[in-house]
Amino acid sequence: MAPLSFPAGSSEYLIVRHEKVRWIDLLSLLILRRNFLDYHFVESSMGTRLELGNAKATWPVSLSIFLLKLLSLIKVPMEKFGLLFEFTCNLFGLNGGFFGLIKNIFTGKLVIPVPGTADYKTAIGFLDDRVTLYKDSRLLPYFPGAPPTGKSLAGDTTGLDLPIMASKVAYENQAFIMKTVLTNWKMTFVQHFSCWNKFMNDYTTQAFVFCDKPLNADYIVVAFRGTEPFNALDWSTDVDFSWLSMGKMGRVHVGFMKALGLQDEKDYVKGWPKSILPEIGKPTAYYAIRDTLKKLVLLHPNARIVVTGHSLGGALAAIFPAILKLHEETALLGRLYGVYTFGQPRVGDEAFANYMANEVATAGGSPKSPKEEKFFRAVYRFDLVPRVPCDNFLLFEYKHFGTCIYFKSWYEVEAMEEEPNPNYFDIKYVVPMYWNAWVDLYRGMTIGFKEKEFKEGLLSIGFRAIGLIVPGLASHSPRDYVNSTRLAKDASSVSEYHYEEEMV
Repeated sequence: MAPLSFPAGSSEYLIVRHEKVRWIDLLSLLILRRNFLDYHFVESSMGTRLELGNAKATWPVSLSIFLLKLLSLIKVPMEKFGLLFEFTCNLFGLNGGFFGLIKNIFTGKLVIPVPGTADYKTAIGFLDDRVTLYKDSRLLPYFPGAPPTGKSLAGDTTGLDLPIMASKVAYENQAFIMKTVLTNWKMTFVQHFSCWNKFMNDYTTQAFVFCDKPLNADYIVVAFRGTEPFNALDWSTDVDFSWLSMGKMGRVHVGFMKALGLQDEKDYVKGWPKSILPEIGKPTAYYAIRDTLKKLVLLHPNARIVVTGHSLGGALAAIFPAILKLHEETALLGRLYGVYTFGQPRVGDEAFANYMANEVATAGGSPKSPKEEKFFRAVYRFDLVPRVPCDNFLLFEYKHFGTCIYFKSWYEVEAMEEEPNPNYFDIKYVVPMYWNAWVDLYRGMTIGFKEKEFKEGLLSIGFRAIGLIVPGLASHSPRDYVNSTRLAKDASSVSEYHYEEEMV
């Protein structure tokens, strides 16, 4: 096979080395206002220096650097606290609560949680312990992008319900995920991936693949795990704004690409070779999942591929098809049914957004109409994460792409190009954000009286209370995306959006 040819410009980059940041550097950013590219913790290509010139650090830049420094300092205690917190939650959960725990201690029936088992849940699982697919007539009536009369991903359940549930379950361990897919969903579990990040020297990326049927499946679903609550490395990836030029594809968030399997952070040609030979026991996310999909499409000749994820998982889901396009994997791209993300941060610049819409969305052997979208990202109210990195500053020129399915509340949905308050810090949205936090807290405390299966526990209510301090943080919970998907009664605005696009 002839070697792939790549466009020029593969060496442009801007990388922030947060491990090199000193506290005095933060003061310098705020007071001295030096050229940002001259700081010792910033690495950039010559072309980037010529383009940005004497660029000064704006306060959002300084805030991001501060958060990166802070996260690097609290990494270990944050991780240890998370392990203790989750163990404690599982200890109480498996023993029937506080009084059950006391009873089991005195009766010799104490259940000791074992991490990695099918009954051991993460903090995300305790915030929302639902694992079954929903079956109710009030759902969004069709899978966005599919014909209204088409078959949904989960038979008689909504098309959006399966992606958000897969995205939520992706936070759990392999045994838990396998049990959920096989027992609760009655589907076919294929494989769980725990993948190596060579830059962080750790297994930072998890995902799993499953099919709706064991034979002649209709759908193959890839679900990436999102940002773990107590993982400082995950949060560092989210708030970092380092980027790497991908030639004509545009600039892409380098941290997300590292999590996906980037091999060289300063040259995308070397960074994304057609194939690699990973170290034994250290699979790389993109390559391992791609090779599994190649086998599955041969086993299921009529199956379509769905890629999904929440938070960081949504970012990886959004970039994954771009690398398939880079490697001209037309057989897989032709099977791509859609990318459905929830609470996804921005992953690239405007050039990348245009490339995804104009090249990737129509790539493959059986392309959709150019007017029909393949990329859908759900945003719940003032969720903080979809609004970073910012898109209106010199060093933060990131853009979203695809249709935004904006949940105004648990009950209202609207399709749009960009969610309101796109950069979070607009002062005119301060009152609405805090009001939304109070409303969500009230709903979380009271909805169980009317809708029993939506009843929330004390942990979930407590997490909602955090939104009274940092509005938008509590809105990032997968629970709100599950609630919104299940309680939205009318998808007419989404349907009209597609109809109007097709009429253009």
